Amino acid sequence: MKGFAKKFMLVMSVFILTLPIFTSEVAAATFTQPELELNASAGMIFDENSGQIVYSKNPDEKLAIGSITKIVTLYLVTKAIKDGKISESDLVTPTQEQADMTQDNELTNVRLDADKSYSVKDLYNAAWIVSSNSAAMMLAGKVAGTQAKFVKMMRKTVKDWGIKDAELYNASGLNNSDLKTDMYIGPTDGENKLSANDIGVIVKHVLDQYPEILQTTSQTKLSFPIDNEIKTYDTLNFLLKGQRDYQEGYEFDGLKTGTTEQAGESFVGTLPLDNTRLVTIVLNAQGEENDNDKRFRSTQKLVHYLRDNFDRKEVIQKDKSIKINNKKYKTYEPVYVWLPKNSNIEDLRYTVSSDDLGFTAIHNKQTVKLIATNTNSGYLPFKKADVRKKIHKETNQKSWWDQIVEFFNHLF
Repeated sequence: MKGFAKKFMLVMSVFILTLPIFTSEVAAATFTQPELELNASAGMIFDENSGQIVYSKNPDEKLAIGSITKIVTLYLVTKAIKDGKISESDLVTPTQEQADMTQDNELTNVRLDADKSYSVKDLYNAAWIVSSNSAAMMLAGKVAGTQAKFVKMMRKTVKDWGIKDAELYNASGLNNSDLKTDMYIGPTDGENKLSANDIGVIVKHVLDQYPEILQTTSQTKLSFPIDNEIKTYDTLNFLLKGQRDYQEGYEFDGLKTGTTEQAGESFVGTLPLDNTRLVTIVLNAQGEENDNDKRFRSTQKLVHYLRDNFDRKEVIQKDKSIKINNKKYKTYEPVYVWLPKNSNIEDLRYTVSSDDLGFTAIHNKQTVKLIATNTNSGYLPFKKADVRKKIHKETNQKSWWDQIVEFFNHLF
């Protein structure tokens, strides 16, 4: 009888400890958000600094991404340069197959010759600004030795970032059927696929770590050596200043277009706005087949939607205390959240973040991350690589949680 009473008290303790959590979640209501009809298979706009998603459509659907692939490819090239593994001045010679691809306007747009060598810097610029497929593959080979090894690096990188089911087969974003067998891994008709959520996580990692990439992606012209002269190519990002879809007040400075038959016309954009940085994602923009600007108009629709319907509000001041489940947390810095216009910041609810997003606060001399729980579209599923690895310490004493688990295992 005494044993049963002890077990009963343990169950009741667990119930009482978790009750405030359940009560808090029930009380939190989401804010009413204006509707948006986005002409694309999937899309998103989020705050790059906080990771807050302001709007999303089909964020978890895996779709072909075309040359948006190169964001991952060129991240790894940037990392190799920063780590001193390769240099911008290093010269790379294309294989005959890579050079031959540049004679096909459907596959690439910067001519490369198999009897010439090109600097890593020139190839890097060509891959970012005009999306040269052969340049991307040459850089991949320079970093990893072979295309297959590089794709495995890509897969490991996104897996480390919490993306477990990415479909990545090559460094360029083309369909494998357009490539020679040594340029890809996987099925002969495989095509790289990610979701809008996946792309958002990738872009946040890339811009958090290497914001200087924007110095390249904001360029409207590529100067590239061809036949002992310098030839100029125009950017593929028509939202940059001076380009045909540019709108004053929306100063895009990146990031990457993506186009294949399966991917349609897609675009990942970024721009500074209201003292933060926004990222837009449009996958497979819908419209007339001969309309080459539909992805950019859909992107503009996203940023206009945000500016017309939302305000970035300071919801908590620096050095202020907030209470969560009867625990007090003190903020380190002002906290900003995108909220629908005329909404009440007192309606926001907060909790301890389950990943690496959130604002910094302190409780019992311990630093933690807190996050708003009832914004309409939530936050990116963002985790920093290699940070959250668990360290197990050997001990002869069981934790209270282990005791609870053991109790339930032997209850019946």
